[in-house]
Amino acid sequence: MKQTHELLRELRDSHNYRQEYIAKYLGTTQQTYSNYELGLREIPLHHIVKLSHLYQVSTDYLLSIDSPYTGTTNLSQEYLDGMTLHDIVFDIQKLDEDKRKSLAQFVRFLNSQE
Repeated sequence: MKQTHELLRELRDSHNYRQEYIAKYLGTTQQTYSNYELGLREIPLHHIVKLSHLYQVSTDYLLSIDSPYTGTTNLSQEYLDGMTLHDIVFDIQKLDEDKRKSLAQFVRFLNSQE
């Protein structure tokens, strides 16, 4: 399981944020935030809470005591090839029951291949 400082970097990169932006959001300096990401400085709990809101993940995830990150909970955010999760769920709901069951089985199959 990854450590908090590793997760901070991954999440920041995946959201295309710069350290300066995160530091300002937290009310700290870029150098202090950089030290969080490098694991050179302990990140305060109130910063963990703010970051969990920013990235829409649990504090448990950021503290590496939760199940793996499963992605964003923002259904309006672009998810894949210009589609949002809302679009995907809407399309799935239009399928008949047999096709939805087949899709669910296929997703389970794909997940088992990892």
